[in-house]
Amino acid sequence: MNSIHRILRNGVAIESFDFTRATINDAEEIKDNLLDDINFNKIIVDLSNCNYIDSTFLRALIFAHRILKHQNCTMVLVISETFLSRSFIYKEISSIFRVYHSISEAVDALNTNCEQVANYNSISRKETVKIVQMPVQLNVE
Repeated sequence: MNSIHRILRNGVAIESFDFTRATINDAEEIKDNLLDDINFNKIIVDLSNCNYIDSTFLRALIFAHRILKHQNCTMVLVISETFLSRSFIYKEISSIFRVYHSISEAVDALNTNCEQVANYNSISRKETVKIVQMPVQLNVE
């Protein structure tokens, strides 16, 4: 049976998984757990045991991240250096979340450099490009 464990370490809430597949079945639980962690201000989601994340689970993480960010909470992810970091999803995850490869690295970063981590998204993203559609005239003869 899949389960998510909450661990407190140096004032940081860590949501840790004991399963390898994070799917729709776990999405609601992680979202609820993360929103319950709002009082901690620093949250780590440990996905280092996961080698598969489905879109619904990722959507739940993003949803919780947005709410926590509006409450001045910092949420980071820990992922394995094997499957996730080599997959296409790594680029998508790292464009939204600050990503680390160990819990101790994430805890240290949150406790020593919290401001930089909290503002990571605002300084790392490129400006949005506005696409304007121009009318096209076809020559039909």
